[in-house]
Amino acid sequence: MEFTERQKKIIEMLKANSPMTGEKIGESLGLSVPTIRADLRLLTAVEILAARPKVGYIYQGNPANRLNYNELYDLPIEDILLPATKISEDTSMQAAITKLFIEDVGSLYVVDDDSELVGLISRKDLLRATFTSDDPKVVPAGVVMTRMPNIVMVTPQTTILEAGRLLLTHEVDSLPVVDKSGSRSVIGKITKNRIFQHFIENGQADS
Repeated sequence: MEFTERQKKIIEMLKANSPMTGEKIGESLGLSVPTIRADLRLLTAVEILAARPKVGYIYQGNPANRLNYNELYDLPIEDILLPATKISEDTSMQAAITKLFIEDVGSLYVVDDDSELVGLISRKDLLRATFTSDDPKVVPAGVVMTRMPNIVMVTPQTTILEAGRLLLTHEVDSLPVVDKSGSRSVIGKITKNRIFQHFIENGQADS
């Protein structure tokens, strides 16, 4: 929307100093309240200004730049996926630990020869196993993994809100993302940190 010069002056005035009454705005512009009433009504209608009874008018920014939290929550996770770090079931625990720290990830996804998910190993799983295993060099990681079907999976169409709810409910740091419902073909992962990053990056509206 293109505003008049007078409307632009009112916006800048309120942006610099809110709240202001209609009388004060008119006085600052050298105009009467009836003269600027239509301007104030328009700027309030398009939500650039907010009118507060007994307080005056408050600048609240361009509505096009204000955050719509419903849209943010309802976005599918497909655009914020992270790559999944995969290993085979016969990978030794020592090799799994090395891969986990080199890749700096919290979980490893165990897949079969067809790249279908068969299990998941977390940092906690590997740490626990190092204290109970006689020789991590030869013990396969598959021995300590959480096996299907005890793994919660999501698809690219899962919403950010639903993914976050599942992470909290099941008290896990990441969820494997499969290509479609009913599949075990892992195409990525979604983590608590990635969702947090998404909200930080998108959670500030321009003023």
